[in-house]
Amino acid sequence: MPIRLIRRLSVTRRHGEAATPPRFANRKTWLLGSAILITTVAIAAVLPSGNNTPVSVELIPSPPPQTIHLGETTPPDIAAPTAATAAPNASAPPARVWTEVTVRQGDTLSDILQREGYDSAEISQMVRTNPQARTLRQLHPGETLRLRAADGARLAELVYQTSPVEVVHLTRQQDRFDVVRETRALENRIAYVSGTIESSLFEDGQEAGLPDALVMKLVEIFGWDIDFALDLRRGDSFAVIYEEKYWQGQKISDGAILAAEFVNQGQVHRAIGHRDANGSIAYYAPDGTSLRRSFLRTPVQFSRITSRFSSARYHPILKTSRAHKGVDYATPVGTPVRATSAGRIQSLGWNGGYGKCIVIRHNATYSTVYGHLSRYDSKSHVGGSVEQGQVIGYVGATGLATGPHLHYEFRVNGEHRNPLTYHFPGAAPIAAEYRDDFTESARTWGARLNIIGDSTRMTANR
Repeated sequence: MPIRLIRRLSVTRRHGEAATPPRFANRKTWLLGSAILITTVAIAAVLPSGNNTPVSVELIPSPPPQTIHLGETTPPDIAAPTAATAAPNASAPPARVWTEVTVRQGDTLSDILQREGYDSAEISQMVRTNPQARTLRQLHPGETLRLRAADGARLAELVYQTSPVEVVHLTRQQDRFDVVRETRALENRIAYVSGTIESSLFEDGQEAGLPDALVMKLVEIFGWDIDFALDLRRGDSFAVIYEEKYWQGQKISDGAILAAEFVNQGQVHRAIGHRDANGSIAYYAPDGTSLRRSFLRTPVQFSRITSRFSSARYHPILKTSRAHKGVDYATPVGTPVRATSAGRIQSLGWNGGYGKCIVIRHNATYSTVYGHLSRYDSKSHVGGSVEQGQVIGYVGATGLATGPHLHYEFRVNGEHRNPLTYHFPGAAPIAAEYRDDFTESARTWGARLNIIGDSTRMTANR
C-alpha cells in the first residue's frame, strides 16, 4: 500500500522539464516534506482491513456472458467472483475460451489442430481407433469445429456439428477422450405461405417465401391429381402450412408440410398430413381418401408438353405421319427422370429411335417407357427394383430427337394408353383406428386453410 500511494503522489513531469527530481529550496522545506511522508505512511498502516473498502482496489473484470452451445455447460469454477468470496488481490480464474474453426477445402482434422497450435498426434490416434469418432475422419468444407484448450498444446474439448440436429462432442478425461453423440431437441413452430400463380409454381412459390424443397414436396403431394406441366393456369392459388425447426431461438431447417391447398382452374384440392408412429407422414383428402395413386402423373417436373398422345402425328425427322403412342416433355438436358411407379427395370440400353431408353415393368398389367435419355442413373440396372419417384435417368436428345426432351409411354397389358387421361387407381384410405383423430385434424387445418386461402384470393383480386 505505501508503495502504491507514493507512486500515485509522484509529480508528473511537465513538457520541457528535466528528468531529475525537484530539489527543495531549503532545509525547512525538506523537513516539512519528510514529516508529511511519515504521517502518510502511519495513516496507511492503521487503516481498517477486512470487509471494509480498501483505499485502493484493483477491479477484476468479470467475463462476458457466454452463449451455451450443445455439449457445453458453464463450469462452477469459472463463475464471476462475488463480493463475499472474491479477495481484492486474488488473481482471476482461468477463462474457458472456445475457438470456432471453419473447415477449408481439403482440410483434415490433423491439419486444423496443427494450424490452431494443438498436438494432433493424440487425438488423431483416438479418431482412428474409436468407432464413435469415425465421422471426424472426413470433414466437409464450410462445416465448423469448436475447440477449447486445456494447458499448453493439449486439447480439452472438441465439438463437431455433423448435422443441424446432431453434434459429436469430445471431452478430455485425464489421459483419454470421451466421445458422445448428442441430439438437439428442436422446437417445432408452425408457419404458412400462400400465393397466386403468375408464371410458374416454382417462381411464384419462391417469391411468396416457400422454400424450394417444399415447392417440390407440394408437387409430389398433388402430383397425382394436378399435372403441373399441363394444368397450371394464371390465377391459380396455393396455401401451405408447415413446420419450422428452431434451436435456441434460431431457425435450423424446414420441417414437414402439415396441410396444403391448391386451387387449380377453380377446383379446390386439399391435403391433410397424418403422421404415423414412426414419424412418417402420408397425405389424405379431408374425407380420408388417400391422395396417393399407383402412378405419378408426370415423370419430370416443371416441363412443358411438346407432343401429346395421338393416333396420327407428323414426325419431324421421318417426314411422315404416324401414331405417337406417348407424351413428349420438353426440358433441358440433364433434367432428372422419375419412375412413375414402383417396379423392376425390364430393359436398359439403346433402343433404335428411342435412343437411350429404360422400360420398367410394374406388375403383370402395367409398364412404362422412358426414351431419348442422355444417361442412366448409377443405381439403374436391368432387374433392379425402383421406387415411385426414384430418379432412373436424365433427359437427353438421343435417338430420333430434334431436341432435348423425354418421350414417355404408358402401357396396360401391352397396349399403349394416354397417360394424361388414364384414371389410375388410388391407395387405401386412412385406417379406421386413426379416423377420429384424422377427422379432428382435418377440421382444424381446414379452418386455417380457409382463412389463409381467402386472404390470398382477396389480395389477388384487388
